Amino acid sequence: MTVERAVTDCEIAWIGSIPSKWHVVRLAVCSHIAAGYPFDAEKFNPTKGFPLVRIRDLQGGPIQTFFDGQWVKKAAIFDGDLLVGMDGDFVARIWQGGPALLNQRLARLRNKHGFDLRFIAYSTQPAIDEINAETNVTTVKHLSIGQIKKAVIPRPLFDDQVRIAGWLDIQTHRIDKRRELLSKKRELLRDLKKSIIEEATFRGIAAGVEFRHSGIGWLGKVPAHWATMRLGSLFREAADAGIEGLPMLSVSIHSGITDKELDDEEMERKVSRSEDRSLYKRVKPGDLVYNQMRAWQGAFGAAKIEGLVSPAYVVARPGKVVVPRFVEYLLRAPAAMEEIRRRSRGITDFRLRLYWDEFKNIRIALPTKREQEKIAAFLDRKLSQIDRQIALIDQLDELLQQQRKAIIHEAVTGKIDLSNYEPPAPAMAA
Repeated sequence: MTVERAVTDCEIAWIGSIPSKWHVVRLAVCSHIAAGYPFDAEKFNPTKGFPLVRIRDLQGGPIQTFFDGQWVKKAAIFDGDLLVGMDGDFVARIWQGGPALLNQRLARLRNKHGFDLRFIAYSTQPAIDEINAETNVTTVKHLSIGQIKKAVIPRPLFDDQVRIAGWLDIQTHRIDKRRELLSKKRELLRDLKKSIIEEATFRGIAAGVEFRHSGIGWLGKVPAHWATMRLGSLFREAADAGIEGLPMLSVSIHSGITDKELDDEEMERKVSRSEDRSLYKRVKPGDLVYNQMRAWQGAFGAAKIEGLVSPAYVVARPGKVVVPRFVEYLLRAPAAMEEIRRRSRGITDFRLRLYWDEFKNIRIALPTKREQEKIAAFLDRKLSQIDRQIALIDQLDELLQQQRKAIIHEAVTGKIDLSNYEPPAPAMAA
């Protein structure tokens, strides 16, 4: 459906041309805008209190944080409110999670008379995407209330807004369902990886071996010839100061430690940046590195190259009898991550930290060094096959995301002619 109507050029870059009868309007004109509230973090609770919406909650899933204090009326949100994340990747979502409180660094939008909130929501995302693309920063990107109020979106007639939003609801739902299926396939593959890791690092890969109980509750039975040892007897903590010329590395919960310098975008997102590289920790090939705050999620990696990591990371230097790659795999097994979670300190999940004093007292079952190498090599081969499937899913998901953005952009700027579009009749109840 291409537009054959007269169009008008718009000065707003992301909008381009619009039908001649349309206008453009600032978000402050079409909606009531309010900022979130700076709640006291000391009253955050994992289960008790009022649901507290933080930026991470815009991605979906259950609320992770509650506010154990008084209800703040001006920070209240309800189903149908449009929320905008103001840090990192700016995200706009219509809230459907029930009554809650809105934390700082988010904004709440409610439509004014003559404006359809769904149309505003669809138009707001590309508007703030443009701000995101034009923002040059040295740390995490921030969006201000002033920028939100000044952001400009198209303004068709109200009936056209409703018609466009209804059409987009159907189109985006179809795309979202396909992305949901891809997400389920991705999670199944990740679960398969975890089960393969746990079986290989807890039970080994050799056939016909005898088993004994390890004496370690979370580990269970292990091959009889494996020794049980403390991590502190296999590794020592290292804190070598960083030097110029070494690449900055990071640790992922899915893929371990990077083997090359982070690009600028990753640097801003993953580490606290400083020009003084002596403030970072130096790692050597074979060092086992973990992120204290995400260790309980499997953020371990055996370094392949010399480099630098955040001072918030722990660097464990191996002794002669251990293969760090084997231990990395073992510690990313589900049962091991639960043990690490138990040993991590903090009030809530986002504050949990695994300190060296707890890490070194974790006991594991260790095969001979030759067997550790064989198991690590087996897992490298087996998991790389699964990773290729996950990478393909990620590519398809990226294409669907691009398609979704393109459809929204074309519809809200009038480049798809929906003037004669009639929404489908609702299905009759059986």
